[in-house]
Amino acid sequence: MAVVTNTKKSGVLNLWNLIFASFAVLGVVCWGLQLSKGLQVTNLGTHNMWGLYIVGFMFFTGVAAGCLLFAAVPYLFKLDAFKPYTPIASYLGAVASIVAASLFIIVDIGNPERAWLFITSGNLSSPMFWDFIMLASYMVISVIFTRQLLLVKAGKKAEEALRPIAWLAFLAGILVTVTSFVFCFQVARPLWNTPVQPLSFLIAALVAALAVMIVLACLLNRSEYIHMPTTLLAKMGKVVAALLCAELIIVATEVLIGLYPGSGEEHAAFSWLVAGKGAVGFWAELGALLAAIGILAMPGKAPKRGSLAAGAIIALIAVYLVKSNLLQVQLFNPLLNLPGPPVYGGTTGPYVPSLIEIGLSLGIVALGALLLNLGLSKLNLRTSRQ
Repeated sequence: MAVVTNTKKSGVLNLWNLIFASFAVLGVVCWGLQLSKGLQVTNLGTHNMWGLYIVGFMFFTGVAAGCLLFAAVPYLFKLDAFKPYTPIASYLGAVASIVAASLFIIVDIGNPERAWLFITSGNLSSPMFWDFIMLASYMVISVIFTRQLLLVKAGKKAEEALRPIAWLAFLAGILVTVTSFVFCFQVARPLWNTPVQPLSFLIAALVAALAVMIVLACLLNRSEYIHMPTTLLAKMGKVVAALLCAELIIVATEVLIGLYPGSGEEHAAFSWLVAGKGAVGFWAELGALLAAIGILAMPGKAPKRGSLAAGAIIALIAVYLVKSNLLQVQLFNPLLNLPGPPVYGGTTGPYVPSLIEIGLSLGIVALGALLLNLGLSKLNLRTSRQ
C-alpha cells in the first residue's frame, strides 16, 4: 500500500490498486459459486453455523468502532499530537471497515436479497437488528466526521466546532458492545452468556483499530505520505499491549472458571478447547497474545517501526483467534441434556474454512483495502513534515 500513496505513483491505476482489484474479482467469483451451489460449499454445518464470515464481521465492526474512538479522543482529551492522523482513521472507519463488515454479513446470509429484511421486517427486540442500526450509524457518523475533519484541516472550519461530532463518534464507538449482545443474550450458551463479553468486544475493537493504524502508519511513513513520529507509534503500541493484557486476563479467568469444577458442560467445553480438538487454536491464541504483548510493551525510547508493525500484525492475529475460538468452543459443545445418544453425532471440530470461504473473505478485505487506497490517493489526508 505504501507504493500507492507515494507522490510519484499516486495514480488510481497503480500496482496496488490492481492487486486489490484482482483479489476483489476473486471474491466475486467465489461468491458466485456460493450463490449457485449454496452454503454447502462452505465448511459451515449444523453445529458451526457461524464461521469465518461472522469472525470477519466482528473484526471489521471492531475496527470501525475503534477508528471512531481514535479520531474522537484527540479532540475531546487534548491529545494534540494525534490530531493530524484523525482524518485517516475516520475515513478508514467510514468506508473500508464498514463496507467489509456489511459484506461479511451479506455473504453469511446466503441469499443477498434477504438483507432487505433488516429494513423491511426488522425486529426491534433483536440484537441483530440493533447491530444493523449501529453499523448504519457508524457509516453516517464517520462520513460526517471525516468531512468535518477535512474542513478543519483546510482552515474552513474552527477546530472547536468538532466537539459535538467528536462526542457522538466517541459514544458510537463505545456502543460496539452491542455486537456482543448477539452472543451474550443467548441463555442456552453459557460460554457466551456472561457479562464479560461486552468488555471483551470493546477491548478487541480498540486493539484491532490501533493495530491496523500502526501497520498503516508504518506503510504511509515509508512512502512519506504522513510523518508520524516513532514515539507516537510506540505509545499506540503500549496501549495495545495493555489492552491485550486485559484480554489475556479475561481468557485465563474464563478457562479457569470452566475447568476448575472438574465436571459439567462448561468443563467439557473448555477441555475440548484446552486439551481436545480445539487445543491448536487455543494455544496459538495464547502464544499470539503473549508475543504481541512482549513486542509492543518492549521498553525503549525509539523502538523500530518494523518491530511495532510486526507486533501489531501479531495482535491482529490474536484478536482473530480470540473471536474464532469463542465461536468454536460453544458451537461444538452445545447444551443437549437429552437421554440417549447425541442428537447431532457428538462433539466435532475444529472448524477450518473452505477455499471458497477463504477466497470470498480475501475478496471482501481486498475491496475494503481498495476503497481505502482510493481515498488516500484522492482525498486530502496527507500530513506535512512535523
